[in-house]
Amino acid sequence: MSTENHRLDDKIIVYRNYNNLSEAYETKNILELNGIPCFISNENMATVYPLYNSHVGGIRLHIFEKDIAAADNLLANL
Repeated sequence: MSTENHRLDDKIIVYRNYNNLSEAYETKNILELNGIPCFISNENMATVYPLYNSHVGGIRLHIFEKDIAAADNLLANL
């Protein structure tokens, strides 16, 4: 993940939640290929305990708050 254009105080948010790991990684790859840094969390918990996935918030895709509009625009045009 590139941090060149991001300051240490840039806010990171949970952009989307997923129940399916492949969907989360598909979105992550699309964002990264278009220059939007992101990362996934909760993937181990959600895959080890799939019945509790909704209780732990699912698989989470995180981005910088300032990239929300760009991510929305990119994903809406797919």
